[in-house]
Amino acid sequence: MKGTLIVDDHPLFRQGLRAALESAGGFEPFSEAGSVLEAKSVLDAPEPAGSHGPALVVLDIGLPDAPGFALLEDRAGIAGGPRFFMLSMHRERAVALKALRSGADGYASKEITLEALILALRLVLSGQGFVEIEILRELLTYRSPREDEESAARESIATLSAREREAFLLIAEGRGAKELASSLGVSLRSAENYRSAIYRKLEIQSAAAVARLAIRAGLIKA
Repeated sequence: MKGTLIVDDHPLFRQGLRAALESAGGFEPFSEAGSVLEAKSVLDAPEPAGSHGPALVVLDIGLPDAPGFALLEDRAGIAGGPRFFMLSMHRERAVALKALRSGADGYASKEITLEALILALRLVLSGQGFVEIEILRELLTYRSPREDEESAARESIATLSAREREAFLLIAEGRGAKELASSLGVSLRSAENYRSAIYRKLEIQSAAAVARLAIRAGLIKA
């Protein structure tokens, strides 16, 4: 396989990218498509004797007939097929992640420099993967809201002393003051003092709130 298929619904962008890659060398011959349907037609076209289909597909997301993901899901990862590089306006983590999960071998935003893009395309052509550094950093450092919530809950509980954390878990499990005193081996008054200290430090006012915090921290199951 040899050559590059540029799939984008803006003719000027296709022509500009083609001119840049022609100047860089190593990506010829070129073909272009403005939609998913046109791209499939190029990929499915019978090849003249001695020629081969494109080795690289540079693909946009926003195409008029279907998102670029549709082409990825249909054609990416086929043995002997082309490598796919998604080049999009989007820099959001979720979009890049969807592209990679759909089979893209590389992903970058259209804000990437031309020099970096050419290097990235060469890497993908050579069989390697590529993700633009700013997007990769977001992928690696992303935390879900649930993870943030759990982390905040654990940090809050960490302000308690070891003995208070022990009492905290007992309260979260529904132990009353007498059971708390018995489990901790302390007087009823001391148990109540532990409970008061926990409520004050965590800024909560009930055993139910203690249980909810323990669930958020992943210390007990709902």
